[in-house]
Amino acid sequence: MKGIEKLTSVRLAEILTERAVVSSEVITDALYAQDKNGEAFAQILVTGGHITEWDLAKLVTEHFNLPFLMAANYQISEDAKKRLPKEVLFQHTIVPLDVFGDIVCIAMPVILSFDDMAKIQREHNCDLFPYVGLISENKKVLTDMHKDYPMWLEAEQKRREEALRKRNTGGAKANDGDWMSIFDAGDMATKDPVAKEPAKKKVEAAKPAPAAPSGGGLKPTAPPKTAGQQTPPPAAPPTA
Repeated sequence: MKGIEKLTSVRLAEILTERAVVSSEVITDALYAQDKNGEAFAQILVTGGHITEWDLAKLVTEHFNLPFLMAANYQISEDAKKRLPKEVLFQHTIVPLDVFGDIVCIAMPVILSFDDMAKIQREHNCDLFPYVGLISENKKVLTDMHKDYPMWLEAEQKRREEALRKRNTGGAKANDGDWMSIFDAGDMATKDPVAKEPAKKKVEAAKPAPAAPSGGGLKPTAPPKTAGQQTPPPAAPPTA
């Protein structure tokens, strides 16, 4: 679909900042959390109460010139239900609506980034035609379609919380301990002449090893070609 390369969290963050809808500090924290925790930028803002999903959906619809659709109001085709794996639907909170040849119409959880859509298109040999939807609506429809979705959602939340806990408590302590051992050894060497030489060796041993010279990386391969662009469903208004 033409124009989906504009759909990025950074661009949405710029729009929110320009219109002073959400504070810059909140936006920065949300982008950081998305990068570190894997939670979608839009969902972070909505869950945190910084903006309603309706207001955010209206903003995305107007700025990116995309149609809005409530997933529960659409009669989802059987072909659409089987076109994409449920793991993909769960991970991105998207609802498949219909299939027209290689085109798969989906309801986004307000917004789905271009990178995520491009990956889905490559891996599943399709072209996505996105509608702006609501996060809560998509979760409700996914629960109706797949009874194991709530369990997956709960497990995913626990996984993210555990990963965050490990990052906050594990890495920093280990690094602090390594550096403190160097300072302790140096302090002992200055105070005790007898222990000066062993302490010096301890300091040398505690120093981090020099970085290995950079070598040539693997040559990136071009992504497989996706199916050719086709005319969107008649129901969709012109896109940007």
